[in-house]
This record gives sequence, C-alpha cells and structure tokens, in this order.
Amino acid sequence: MISFYPGPSKIENNIDKYMQDAFEEGILSCNHRSDEFMQLMQSTIATVKDKLEIPKNYEVFFTSSATECWEITDQSFREKKFIHIYNGAFGEKWANYNTNKKVEKYKYPIHRSISLHHLDALEAKSADVLCLTSCETSNTTFIHSKTLQKIRKRYPKPLIFIDATSSMSGINMDWLSADLWYASVQKCFGLPSGLAIMVCSPKALSNLNQEDKHYNNLYSIYKNQQKHQTTHTPNILGIYLLNKVLQQRPNIRKVENELKNRMERLIKLMQKLGYDFIVPTTRLRSPTVLGIKSSEEKVHLIKQKAKKNGITLGNGYGTWKHNTFRIANFPAHTEKDFKNLHDFFRKIEKM
Repeated sequence: MISFYPGPSKIENNIDKYMQDAFEEGILSCNHRSDEFMQLMQSTIATVKDKLEIPKNYEVFFTSSATECWEITDQSFREKKFIHIYNGAFGEKWANYNTNKKVEKYKYPIHRSISLHHLDALEAKSADVLCLTSCETSNTTFIHSKTLQKIRKRYPKPLIFIDATSSMSGINMDWLSADLWYASVQKCFGLPSGLAIMVCSPKALSNLNQEDKHYNNLYSIYKNQQKHQTTHTPNILGIYLLNKVLQQRPNIRKVENELKNRMERLIKLMQKLGYDFIVPTTRLRSPTVLGIKSSEEKVHLIKQKAKKNGITLGNGYGTWKHNTFRIANFPAHTEKDFKNLHDFFRKIEKM
C-alpha cells in the first residue's frame, strides 16, 4: 500500500536500514547522559539547522509530539495574554487547550486570509503571544509566508508561535517571522510517530517562565540542551532516524520546489477530472496536503477503489469528515508514487 494519509504517512524508504544501523551501532543501549548520546544530539541538531536553514541563534529542541508542545507553550509562558488565530480543528484544539487566564480566539474563514483589521480589534499589539497554524491539516489551508511577515511587522511586540506540523521539513519556513515553531515528525519528516521538533528564537527563550516546575517545561529543556542532554529519557531511535533521514535529503529549498511542482501537477489533473477542492483560493491552499470534496457516497467509493489499487487516501477530518478526502504530498513520496496516484484517478474517471 502507498499511504497518502496526511499523518502518520509514508515513511522514508531506507528507514529499515537505518533502524538496523542504530541497533548494530549500539546507540539504542546508550545511557542518555553518555558521551555517545550527547554526540548524537549535537549531530542531529546541526543537521536539522543546516538542512532546514534555521538561524544560528535559534535553538532546536526535541519533544514527544506536537500535542505535547501545546502543553509546553501553555505552562512555559504563564500569565501571558494569548490570541489564538485559526480556521480549522487543530488550531481550535490548541486554543481550547490553553489554560491561561487571558486567552482570546479569532476564527477566520477558510476562503480568506487573516484579517489584520480583526486582529487590531482584538488589540493584538498589546498581546504577549499570537498563535497560528502554518498548514491546517484538517481543512488543508495554508498561511502564506508574506502573511506571516505582515503580522510580524505590524505586531513587533508579541511572541509569535506557529504550529508547523504539516509544513516543517517540506516548506522553507521564514523562521524570523515567528519565535516558536513546532512539528511532529510523522508528516513531512517521513518518520514514525513519537518525536517532535521545537524551534525557538532568543526572544522566546528570554520570556520563559523560569519558575515552572512541570517536568518538561521549556526552561528545563533549554538548560539541559546547553549540555546536549534532555529533561527525560528521550526517543533515542527517533532522534537517530531524524539525523539519518535529513542527512540524505537535499536542502529545504530544493525539497519545497519539488513538492510545489508536484502539487501543481496534481491540482491540474484533479481540476481536469472535475473535482472540487475544500479550499477554493489557490494562494490559501496547502502545498503539502490537498483536500478534495464530493458527495459522501462518492468519497466512500473512491477510498474503497483506491484501497483495492494499493493506495490509502486520507479521510476527511472534523466538519469535513464524510464528504472529503485528503492527499498528502510529503518528501517521502516519490514521483512513482504520484504516477500511480494519477493513473488511478484517470482510470476511475475513465480519462
């Protein structure tokens, strides 16, 4: 089966070899305070920063999942005024999870960009933290980098936090437009689930709540990072695999170019076959996850036929659960995978 599910999705082809390498090298039996693990941490962070072009003064941390990052941001920036800006289920869940006393929510429609006028009305300039979702996996929307740059320029005071779960390692992020980014690895990184990456600016780290006593608060993560260690026994295999996978990948600019070109070809095909998209506006459509809408009956039939042809399509999510399906476009997918996908849709539409 070729999985086009938007997470967990298809893993890199050489993962089995890398897992065997990890076993034979003995890294999986190493104490996480040992020199061997600390060298692995250093090497992996250096690889992540190099391949994703992360600024030198930004820090890279490892957590267990993007969902855990909700908790870390909630606890580590206590008593701050948050504004959560979202248009889909995951952005809304992040907002609802926030237990700080001062939390504002701004929900905008999927067919429009974020309104700075509405943010002004919410007094965004006086907020401490603005939270956004780069690619909303549930409805396949996307915040263009120019929009993030406008928000950064208009609101220089607040910290900006980004859920980049369906974009990091697939899209070339404008890191300077935000202060904290996070993503799980089971999407664009092409890895098994159980690991997440958090990227933090000096500004974010200077605003941490240093009194927080939760076991995985960001201040403790940061202090341990200075020793190339973690606050807890980490996912050593996940960190090892992350290093191996990114080392064999091209630079993020090339990866992004390949994904965007592939998505353009897929969109043209689906338009030619008469399919409709969840997101009507091209500029607001994610380059990494495409959402197709149809009748509930046709969606069910398409997914059944796909399965018989060795293809797993992603279900719809939340509001879109029954009348949509989603197609992941991640770096682990190959041109052959997408040729099979194109051939499948041409076949069922008898093109």
